[in-house]
Amino acid sequence: MKEKTKEKSKVTAFKTVPSGEEKCIWMEAGVLDYKLCNNFYNCHTCAFDKAMKETAERNLLAKVERMEPPGKKSNIVTWQESMRKRGGLERKCRHYLTGRAPFRLCPYDFECHACGFDQMLEDGLELQLPYPVLQMPLIDGYYVPEGHFFHLGHAWARVEQGGRVRIGLDDFSMRVFGTPEKLELPLTGERVRFSDVGLAFKRMGKEASVLAPLSGIVSAVNAQAAKEPDLVRHEPYNKGWLMVIEPTDMKKNLKELLYGKQTTEWIRSEHQSLVEMVSEVGITFADGGQIEDVFGNVPNLAWEKLARRFLRT
Repeated sequence: MKEKTKEKSKVTAFKTVPSGEEKCIWMEAGVLDYKLCNNFYNCHTCAFDKAMKETAERNLLAKVERMEPPGKKSNIVTWQESMRKRGGLERKCRHYLTGRAPFRLCPYDFECHACGFDQMLEDGLELQLPYPVLQMPLIDGYYVPEGHFFHLGHAWARVEQGGRVRIGLDDFSMRVFGTPEKLELPLTGERVRFSDVGLAFKRMGKEASVLAPLSGIVSAVNAQAAKEPDLVRHEPYNKGWLMVIEPTDMKKNLKELLYGKQTTEWIRSEHQSLVEMVSEVGITFADGGQIEDVFGNVPNLAWEKLARRFLRT
């Protein structure tokens, strides 16, 4: 018989926390007996955190009005209120509890909005963990999410909180060139300019430059995508984003980009151009079928020709 390998785990009063997992802040505070974090400690975008806050607020309102909070969740209070009941060295900063900071006690009575340290960490986390894009309509077989601007060179731009702009490569370009083997991203603090080369990617000894959709100063790059370029192919609008910039001429630049109905018409036109280029070398794509890795599957269609036509470089 094979011996079972015992995995180290953290013990709670009721259940164990699997190795590699972390407690949700609501569990850390003792409001809940058991709940693991599944949102990378980004409470601001967590649906569970939002629902818990709403429940705690309803309970508080009922108590203020001298009524008994209704339902099975009548004992729910905010995690901050629960943490305030602790004393001395147990009043630990939530960022220490979630492993994002070294040992630190909370100096602001768990009023995180008043804490400069909290805001610094949240700003950095917000850059690296964008709001997830869930709705992505298909246009002629390509994912084209709403709320995004598109450059004619197939870079997308999404305006986010604080006026920052997140940038990446669209689904169409990745279906044409296939999964990149290496990314060449700008450095933080570097300036990029509208319709000038902003980044590049490589595959099978070939390199393609990508035009920046806006002008601005780079405030973050996606180091994870640089390590795992396949993220750009498989999650171009989520984990495969490439950089975030502080725009310097946003209003003017956005007028030069495609949006909404314009994007739909453009993608359909680009698809037709691609089908014609492929047909010229003797290959026909099945009607209604999704195009995958044109460069890898159509050897007679040169990388340079694809880059000139679709990336405009």
